[in-house]
Formats: sequence, C-alpha cells, structure tokens
Amino acid sequence: MISPPTTATGPAPQFTAAEEQSLHGANTPAQSMAGGWRRLLEEESEHQWLTLSLFALFVLIGAFAIDATEHFVGDRITKVSAQHQGGLVLDIEYHEDNASYTSLVFAPGAGYHLFTEHRDDASVSLVYSPETTDLAGEVNFLKTMPNGEILFSIEPNQLVGLQGNTMVTYDYRSSEDTFTVLDVAENEINDATHRLMLTKEGNAHSFRGVAGMEPTAPMSTSSGVLWHHVEPHSNGLWVALGTHISPSGADGSSPATPEPRAVLGWIKWAGDEATPVLRNLSMTWPGVFHSIASSGSDLVVGGTVESLVIKANEEVQTINAPCAMVVSDLDEKAWFIGAIGSSAISTYHNGAFEVHQLSRPVPIDVSDAGAQDEFVHVHGTNADGEPIQWSIDTTADGSIESGRGFLNLLFLIGGGIMLAMMGMYAVEQLQTAG
Repeated sequence: MISPPTTATGPAPQFTAAEEQSLHGANTPAQSMAGGWRRLLEEESEHQWLTLSLFALFVLIGAFAIDATEHFVGDRITKVSAQHQGGLVLDIEYHEDNASYTSLVFAPGAGYHLFTEHRDDASVSLVYSPETTDLAGEVNFLKTMPNGEILFSIEPNQLVGLQGNTMVTYDYRSSEDTFTVLDVAENEINDATHRLMLTKEGNAHSFRGVAGMEPTAPMSTSSGVLWHHVEPHSNGLWVALGTHISPSGADGSSPATPEPRAVLGWIKWAGDEATPVLRNLSMTWPGVFHSIASSGSDLVVGGTVESLVIKANEEVQTINAPCAMVVSDLDEKAWFIGAIGSSAISTYHNGAFEVHQLSRPVPIDVSDAGAQDEFVHVHGTNADGEPIQWSIDTTADGSIESGRGFLNLLFLIGGGIMLAMMGMYAVEQLQTAG
C-alpha cells in the first residue's frame, strides 16, 4: 500500500537580507576573491612584483641558454703552429697512428713543398721542395691505402709510395702505352692486394688494373665520362665517380652552357690480367660528385647538389646534403663540410643522417680535410683568400645534445619549484588576509 505524503509541521523558513541589505548588493564569491587579491597586492606588492620579476628573468635566461645549445659550437678557426703554417694545404693525409701527417703545401714566393711532419718530435721529412728536388708541383694526388702506405704520382706510367721514412717507386714503363695516374685504390682480398688505377689516356679517362707489376689494358669504354675518383666496394667490384657533360642542349640544358651531370659507375675487375669492365653507370644527379668517404660498411659520396650513401648490397640512397667535401672521422662518422658561407654541417653514422646548425657560417673554402684524434681538420682559404684551418671537435656533437637535455630538465625543475613557492606564498597570504 502506498501512503500519501505527509505534511511537515513547524515554522516556515524565513529568507531575509542580513541587516536589511538587498540581495542585489550582496558580495559574490568571485568578488570576495578579487577583493582578497587586491588587498594582498596592496599589502605585499613590493614582494610580489620582485618575485614575478625574478621568475621572468629566470625564464629569459633559460630560454637563451636552451636556444644556444641548438647550435653546433664545437668548431673554431685554429691557430696553426704546424709546419704548414702560412701555406695553403692542397692535399693532406693524416697517418693512422696520429703521430704525423704528409702534406702538399703551396705558398706564394716559396713554391710547392711535399713533406711529412712527425708530431711526436716535431721533426720534418722533406720529400720534394724547390731547394732540393722541385717536383712537388707535379703531384696529382695523395691517398692512403689500407696498409697505411701513401701513394701519389708525379710522372707518367708511375706511382710513388711513402711508408714511414721509406719511399718506393712503382714503375709501369714496360707498358707500350703512356698514361697518367689520376687516382688509385686498393682492396685486400685473402692476403692479396688488388690495385686499380684511374688513368688519363690521351684526352680520355679510363681504368687499368695491376696484375703483379704489369698494368692491364685500359677499360675499353668510358661513355664520355671524365672520371675523378675510384674506391673498392667489394670483392671484384669498384665504385667510380665522374662527370658527364652532354652535347650542347642534348639534356635539355642551355646549348650555350650545358649542365654537368654527376656520374656513379660500377667497375668489375677481379685482380687478374683481364681488362676492367664498366658494368653500368647512372647519371641522374645534378652537379658534381667530388669526394668519397667510408662509414662502417657504407660508402658516402659527397656532391655539390646531392650526396649518396652506397650500401654493401649495392643499394644507392640519395640524401639532401650538398657539400664541398665529405670526410670520415676516426669513429667512421662521415662529415659533410658545406661550402663557405653555409649555415649548417651534416653527419652520417650507423644509418642516421643529422643536420647541425652552426652558430656562425662555414668560414672556409675547402681544399682538403682529414681526421686526427677527436678532430676533423679542414684546410683551405677564408673569404679574403688567406690560408686557414677550421677544426671540428667530433666529441661536441654528443655533449651538446646531452647539454640541451640537461638544461631543459633544469629549466622545468627550477620553473616548477618557483611556481610552487609562489603559489604556496599566495595561498598563505590569502588565508591571512581573509
């Protein structure tokens, strides 16, 4: 059974305004809080504004500090005290033991010098100089082989090797042809050394292998390519860099100024008496490929417009890293050195490509570069044409990243503490004022 609602008994509630005040004049909670803040600011204005000013200063300093770590700061123009001081380093090879370097240097009035400076005792071993044998100006290249020997060429049908204080001449004059060696590469396979030479044959560029002490016949075709560099890729396979300029207008460029195309070629030669063969080539990239470096099992190619990463499985990746030179440090990280005035440098290591913004533009027009200890030394001239050395601390990359994270953490902790203290102080003052 449902019972009817019961009627409450007792006096009815009386809704009357306190002290005869109208409801429209009563203070709302928001008005009461605003009044409390107003009284607080009136009473504690000096301390409050001082605290707010300190917090604003903390924010500005933190922002500037964190922003500063966004730029790579491990680079500087080095005051040179080495033997090449005052001269333009054209080619330089830093020795594997880091105790010395071999360099081709030019200075106006002094001419060309090729020498080795030993860092441990600062002694100098002259190879060629105007005062002794004036052949340094004929050096085509300097290049270190896998066994540490430095090879170069000064005469047709000939290579010269430097290892320690020993100089060896490799004479290929038994060949009926005359050729000039422009570059050379070696690959060590099963305790055997395979040597492939990039040669100039008349007006054309080609490749010759060396079987025993005899050069092979030159590669039969180069498809109109002017080859610049060669490096071993794997057993019996070599990578070549070159430039192709189409007949005027044939590639769609202006007939008056045909555009060069960067060329990547694959050369087959197994270290025997057979002639090297151009297996295939690609010329789909604009600009020029100018240098090549190793990064683990990858080959990294530097280009003026685009660069490449060549994998061990022959996969070729194009990366947006225009540069004046690519060079590897002692940890096999490849550094892309930009042209003078560039605002960034890039690195490639273990498959990761990174761009690092510089705190100031690249100050050098690069002639050559190399790695020594924890530095990459870049040689060339400044905007006024004066020889300089620009050095990059390869350890600064990781320390800067860690420093940025540390500053971010400090900023968050510090800001949180300051805000908490201000909030607690404000609550206490509101409670006191109330």
